[in-house]
Amino acid sequence: MTDPQPFVPILTVMVDYGNAPFLWCVDAPKEVGVGGNICDGTGWDETCPMSEGLWRKFADWAIEFDRTSFYSEDFDASGWDWVAFHERGLQLSQWLKDEVGNAYRVVYAKPCEDPDGRLDERREVLADGTLVQLPAFR
Repeated sequence: MTDPQPFVPILTVMVDYGNAPFLWCVDAPKEVGVGGNICDGTGWDETCPMSEGLWRKFADWAIEFDRTSFYSEDFDASGWDWVAFHERGLQLSQWLKDEVGNAYRVVYAKPCEDPDGRLDERREVLADGTLVQLPAFR
């Protein structure tokens, strides 16, 4: 019998509201969901699992989301380009995977504000750039 694969912590790239959080970490095998928030748009420090330059790119992306009033009555959904937003998020996720290597798994998750959020909701970014569809949490 072979030994099971060792646990690899999971970094999930997923934007949310309030200080532009964008990176979450599951660092224990029994932890569920996306884990705790470990990076947001308020500032970089040495505990972030990425370079300061990459953090700045992530922060700019997350702050743009954080400042968008998806729930306001006057929000014009036609002015928000989800395709471009996700392309940028996936590119950032690939750069993150390049920086962290095999020390972490990297997953990109769409925010619930995306009207098509259930399509390709969660994808793992592999080292070679391949995207692997993961099951939804819902």
